[in-house]
Amino acid sequence: MKNTLFALIGLLTTLGVQAQCNELFISEYVEGTRNNKALEIYNPGNSPIDLSKYRVTRWQNGSAVWGSQYSDILTGTIGANEVKVLIIDRRDTTQTGTDTPVTYNLRSKGDLFLSKDYNTSFSMSFNGDDALSLDKLNPANSQWIPVDIFGKIGQQPQLPSNPSRTIGWSDSFPYNTGLGLWCTIDKTLIRKSSIKQGVTSNPANFNPKKEWSVYPVNTFDSLRTHICDCNKFAASVEKLTTKTLQIFPNPGSTMINAFVDADITRIYAIDATGRKIELNAEMQHPNGFAIANINTTTLSAGIYHLQAITANNTTYTTRFIKQ
Repeated sequence: MKNTLFALIGLLTTLGVQAQCNELFISEYVEGTRNNKALEIYNPGNSPIDLSKYRVTRWQNGSAVWGSQYSDILTGTIGANEVKVLIIDRRDTTQTGTDTPVTYNLRSKGDLFLSKDYNTSFSMSFNGDDALSLDKLNPANSQWIPVDIFGKIGQQPQLPSNPSRTIGWSDSFPYNTGLGLWCTIDKTLIRKSSIKQGVTSNPANFNPKKEWSVYPVNTFDSLRTHICDCNKFAASVEKLTTKTLQIFPNPGSTMINAFVDADITRIYAIDATGRKIELNAEMQHPNGFAIANINTTTLSAGIYHLQAITANNTTYTTRFIKQ
């Protein structure tokens, strides 16, 4: 059975999926080298959600007509203010070629592994020019409708001079002809904290930078957590039981983000010689939890230890790579 895009979109108002902070959406997109493909799904709401009512769909090469092999239905439950990481199921480390395994750093972050057999399903086999959607089942009529759309369904970015070359949506209008920075190929995209709901109507144009921050290829450290204005605390796949400093992206360039479940007042970078460099950071402290946006432009490329210090001089440290 095939359903057109227009039939899917026409059901949106039935389920009322436009309420902010009340519906799942895609919080991170990883289009890395070889088979390093991942999506992070975020629950901004106050209650657990049954994932078996959702699926991920890849709209391959500009297709706007659905086929069963395009989708993978999810399993399990996602808690309130939590995330789940979906990764393409290439875990056999003996394989090569098109079945080259996902790198360990990414593989270790996965909650659900999808699209194991390409002949059966390939929702996770996106390569930068495929639109994606997170769909929800309407039990009233057994129809699936998108609660979030990444890209533009029915459109494939192409170079006018070389239509056969794979490219991504870019940051320069009309966003699909190769002008500007290609954002959806060989990049990691993180949903901005101000975004509180998914894109439920197919956009006229898809400008990745409108709702997403763009990071270098194979950036994985930011997976398994998400910061959203819907909640006072950063999301995680599990509740924090010990005080832990986490940063992303890592490696990073001019700006990085950090959070720790303690009130921090100062942040330093310690280089390989032991020199301590204080960093400028914009910090928020919601309910004892610190969220920091850190400027690292003063640092040279290299490996550092990032050190966060509280008002009572408790120290939290983690490793950081400056590109």
